[in-house]
Amino acid sequence: MHRLLLIALICLTACTAPLPPVTPSPLPLTPTVIGSQPATATVLPTSLPTVFPTITPTQPPVATPTPAPAVHPLFDPQRLSYDYQFSGPEIQAFLEARNSPLATIRTVVGGRSHSFTDVLVVLSNLYSISPRLLLSLMELQSGLLSTPNPSDGQLAWAAGFRGDNGNRRGLFNQLRWLTRELRAALRDYALLGPTELPPLTFADGSQIGAPTDLSRYVLSRALAPTTTPDQIDGLLWAVAPTYQRLFDLDPRLAPLDWPPPAVPFLSRPAEHNVPVTSFFDHDSPFLRANGSLHTYWGRAETDRAFAYDGHTGWDYAMGPPDRVLAAAPGRVVFAGYSDDGCATPAGAVIIEHGNGYRTLYWHLDRVFVTSGDVVERGAVIGIAGDTGCARGAHLHFQVQYLGRDVDPYGWCGADPDPWAVNPVGQISVWLWADMPSPCGPPPPNVIVVDDGDPGFRTSGEWQTIAMGYGGSAQFAPSQLAVSTLRPWRMSDFAAPRVAVWQPELPIAGTYRVLAYVPFALNGYDDSREARFLIRHHDGETVVTVDLEAERNWWADLGVYQFDPTSTPLVATGTLAGDRRRGIWADAIAFVPVTDTTTR
Repeated sequence: MHRLLLIALICLTACTAPLPPVTPSPLPLTPTVIGSQPATATVLPTSLPTVFPTITPTQPPVATPTPAPAVHPLFDPQRLSYDYQFSGPEIQAFLEARNSPLATIRTVVGGRSHSFTDVLVVLSNLYSISPRLLLSLMELQSGLLSTPNPSDGQLAWAAGFRGDNGNRRGLFNQLRWLTRELRAALRDYALLGPTELPPLTFADGSQIGAPTDLSRYVLSRALAPTTTPDQIDGLLWAVAPTYQRLFDLDPRLAPLDWPPPAVPFLSRPAEHNVPVTSFFDHDSPFLRANGSLHTYWGRAETDRAFAYDGHTGWDYAMGPPDRVLAAAPGRVVFAGYSDDGCATPAGAVIIEHGNGYRTLYWHLDRVFVTSGDVVERGAVIGIAGDTGCARGAHLHFQVQYLGRDVDPYGWCGADPDPWAVNPVGQISVWLWADMPSPCGPPPPNVIVVDDGDPGFRTSGEWQTIAMGYGGSAQFAPSQLAVSTLRPWRMSDFAAPRVAVWQPELPIAGTYRVLAYVPFALNGYDDSREARFLIRHHDGETVVTVDLEAERNWWADLGVYQFDPTSTPLVATGTLAGDRRRGIWADAIAFVPVTDTTTR
């Protein structure tokens, strides 16, 4: 194969050419109350390969808010999903300062003891619900945060819901019901729109039409099953005063001090690249099918090979004994088991990164960290598994910005991101610190040769796929090289197809070479033994790449010395170690490196 590639290269290289501010009225401060041993984290080296010293987001940050906050009559919609700097330790300290019985109550999930704070954090994070809102609603319904010695009835009906034949009795059952009801309200508002919402159903079975305002609808969904139609307005108007009394914060005010979208800061949560098995659904990531799935390429897909409809994160093909790594430095705010309503609890870890983002790691077989641990990038936090709602072992990796799910791969579509413009959605930007975005300009000093650039040439017939770096890539089926000792001896008699990238490097030096591997369905599995030839200052090197594991990512071809005067190039061809699989020819990046980044 090596000689045939060189023959083809000789031929190819020869021809290369805001709303107005509103002053809020003071809230009444008297609420209406209804009704009487884990392992330590293993820390790996903390430095991230400094491939790109500076990377800008692929989408501009959200516009700077106006100095005067907007005021919502009941509850600002942003505060439904998130509380900045109010998570595990802060929640526990708050409960202890109030001498609330919730500070000491514990429960067992998955054989592991969890505090009330643990359960509140995992439920509020997983379902994108503000923990302050959950505490306020429980205080409103049962007074649990103000009563040092609550009655059995207060604990049993903490959220005020006595329906479902009493099967939701108990503090933790009430908390789960309340969180999921709020989540369902956000989901329905996103999927159905304000004019198609189902009617509100009350404790006496009566119904009325649903309100079209977002915060009023979400709050009504949690309050209606606990009361009657003539009482609902009184409860609704009592939510904000209860919240303000507890936290000295007016929830009607739009937040102005929450962090903007981050520049890339994540690294992959695995020790090596693994195949992607499910994408994030930009159409509506609410774990409920609505008939379409939009990947970050801006394409609507129907094949389950991309994901299941309504997916909130990314799935990676991992299982025991694969170790799961922290994707960035941060504080563990949950570690243990989450009751997600499936046959078994899910092993899970949640890390807050201090910049408005958190990462969630689900379906773990084992958990190696404890709530409160401060971990570095690359810390081993658990072992991938198939616990909880998993169907087969994998890692579900989820990223949230200001409490709402986002895609760490950003958005590459020509049309606006449907999730960013959704009333309960959020903006997604490229967040990977060690690789460039496939749909934005390369970082400074990085030279990229794409399949449509003058420095790219092919021989033979390649198929153009409308997906990949810059929006397109080239594809051809592989041909088997029979002999591993003489790979140029083919089993097919047809000449191999070859693709060549020739960069215009500004200066001689050391460069890391990366090959982008797209992911598209074209009737072929990706080659596990694709060959890349790199011509550099010291000769030629052939690198074998498992495209199946690298798909939708950059394959690292190594670090080499290049001299622009000696015609540096990278080539690949259809001769591979497997037959009738896919070979991709997309973009090659040449990244200048220093001695500290050379490996």
